[in-house]
Amino acid sequence: MNTEFPSTPHLSETQFGELLAVPAKASDSALTPAEAHVLTCEQCAAELASLRESLALFREATTSFAIGQLRQMPPVMLPARRVVSPALRSIVLACAAALVLAAFVPMQVLHQRSQEAARRAASANAAPRIQHYAAESNEALLDDVDQAASASVPDAMQPLANPAATNDLSVQKSN
Repeated sequence: MNTEFPSTPHLSETQFGELLAVPAKASDSALTPAEAHVLTCEQCAAELASLRESLALFREATTSFAIGQLRQMPPVMLPARRVVSPALRSIVLACAAALVLAAFVPMQVLHQRSQEAARRAASANAAPRIQHYAAESNEALLDDVDQAASASVPDAMQPLANPAATNDLSVQKSN
């Protein structure tokens, strides 16, 4: 059973251990020399099959014994435990509120800055228009004042200044 010696062409215990450690391959590609020997030697193949069967039976026996032992034991009940203690709950809520504020405050500041910039731009655009209208309005007001000052009789007193013109108009209307 030892390949280290040329007189015995069978596999050694170490080679059998290596074959048992790896699962059986389905294809013949990339076979190790030990796997190739098992394919050609019936005695080594039978011994390998016997070892694999013994290991499978041992695995089955230990598994069934462990299951039987677990069934005999009383069930383990863990005490109910709160996920978060009351003292820790307030800390968690405070941290969550801080995170919300840390996310909200910068956004609010940016929003206010953008609104301020928009107001400044609107007022900067409106200022020349207002100045233009104010200049036109001031000129019209000054023209009215000049006309009123240059008139010999104020506008409100005009009908009294020329009563004959008013009578002529009333006579013409009656005809």
